[in-house]
Amino acid sequence: CQIVEQLEMLRDRPNRTEKPYIYHLDVGAMYPNIILTNRLQPSAIVDDATCAACDFNQAKNGCKRPMDWTWRGDFNPANKSEYDRTKDQLSRETTKDGLSFHQLPEQEQEGLISSRLKIYARNAYKKSKVTEEVNRKDTVCMRENDFYVETVRRFRDRRYELKKLTKVTKNMISKAKNPMERKEAEDKTLVYDSLQIAHKCILN
Repeated sequence: CQIVEQLEMLRDRPNRTEKPYIYHLDVGAMYPNIILTNRLQPSAIVDDATCAACDFNQAKNGCKRPMDWTWRGDFNPANKSEYDRTKDQLSRETTKDGLSFHQLPEQEQEGLISSRLKIYARNAYKKSKVTEEVNRKDTVCMRENDFYVETVRRFRDRRYELKKLTKVTKNMISKAKNPMERKEAEDKTLVYDSLQIAHKCILN
């Protein structure tokens, strides 16, 4: 609460004379904590039709939580007619192997269209990507799937355990009395640190 008040004071009166403190925000822990706090899960975002078919769709249950969020998307500035024209041009060309555009796998066709549209957009619009942000509001179902939420919680807690073990084994390296003990401590440190990084990657 005190930190929030100080941040609000800084926002309202940015010209300060105090000596600043540096705050380190652990962004790595942000994502699992957001999931656990908001009970976000693959089936959590629901619409009116889903709620209407649910037996718990009553105000007294308090199972619906509105959530504001920002959708962000990157797209090519070319319009539909320009896309169709580009695809038509490619359909008249052949590859180095003598294959026509329509003989190529769908994934390769999409790649060629994307590459050609990027070149076209740079020439026509002086940019190949447009970023758009849209404020949206959805309903989060509070009737959580325990398996998903608990899995995230266990992964997060397990990562904290591995980080602690990494610190312990690092201290063991400096306290090792012989090369064998030092090598064993170094190996354990490497394993624990690798595992905690792997848990971090999975969580994020």
